[in-house]
Amino acid sequence: MKKLLSVVIGIAVIFGIITIMQMPKKGEIGETYISDGIEFKLNTVEFTDIIDGWGGANDDFWKPLDENNCNVGGRWSLDEYKLQHGLKAKNDEDRIVFISYNAKNVSKEDRHVDENGVINFDSGYEYSDGALAYRVSKEGVWQELDNGITLKKLKEKEYEFRAYIIVPKEAVESDKSLSLYLFGYKFKLR
Repeated sequence: MKKLLSVVIGIAVIFGIITIMQMPKKGEIGETYISDGIEFKLNTVEFTDIIDGWGGANDDFWKPLDENNCNVGGRWSLDEYKLQHGLKAKNDEDRIVFISYNAKNVSKEDRHVDENGVINFDSGYEYSDGALAYRVSKEGVWQELDNGITLKKLKEKEYEFRAYIIVPKEAVESDKSLSLYLFGYKFKLR
């Protein structure tokens, strides 16, 4: 009987340890972390109705579109630019979560990056539909990544990644919990 009790307690402890190990670590925007050989820093998370859709070397690519974007005010007014180059969710009841992070491979193996994150709303509603893009330098052209990109080992180059995720309007406007999961870390947004 004592042996059976010891085995049951041992199994419970093992399952508890496994559960704790699988829980995401807490992250803070602006801090640097390492996850599975990828060193990354979440730069910003913003909510919007419309993002800048003008590709190329545009510094504001996929950022929330407003009168401060670098392409607004010259040739186009904000309203004209929104019509010409703005990207918005297909459904008017949805909103866009803009995510920016830097990442580089610090492992001894090649690492694949295809992480645009997962938004968790109200402790159970998860959203990940969106897209991911990167550029190789501040002067570089943004490239959308349908299948991610492999970062080679022994390359110290850091890349900027931008992503967006489509969420229901309620997720942005509610006061219920909202978190971003990225590279095994949980970033509490609200």
